[in-house]
Amino acid sequence: MVENGLYKVKDKYYSDFPHEKHIHNKRGRPFYYAFKDSRGIYWLIPLSSQVDAYRRKIEDVEKRRGKGNCLTFHIGLIAGAERVFRICNMIPVTDEYIAGEFVFDGLHYIVKDKNLIREISEKSRNYIKQLELGRMTSQVDALGIRKKLLS
Repeated sequence: MVENGLYKVKDKYYSDFPHEKHIHNKRGRPFYYAFKDSRGIYWLIPLSSQVDAYRRKIEDVEKRRGKGNCLTFHIGLIAGAERVFRICNMIPVTDEYIAGEFVFDGLHYIVKDKNLIREISEKSRNYIKQLELGRMTSQVDALGIRKKLLS
């Protein structure tokens, strides 16, 4: 796996870590953005094309917490189109659960925009920290999955 690359997850992940809130594969989607934590575990953030719906959610959070303070969602450009990074739905994985790369114009798509990478990294790491501190919760027990992957 390559950090900042986009990937698909094997169905085996969902059977090994069953949870009704997982975003299951449907016709080759969703695609996930990958980043690596300090423990060597990759976290995959699902991407969504439903930008308008999430833009409203982000605006609602930012009305209460201030501009740029929505940790759960982020909008950025992927292959020239706006996509939503669903940070609150990210999952920890290891290589064995990767089904393949997202390919664009014949090449593995890797995010190159340094500002986007920094923003996603900061929000994602902060989100994980909030999970660890018990200030936020994961719909799929991401910390429990990470613990199993590390053991």
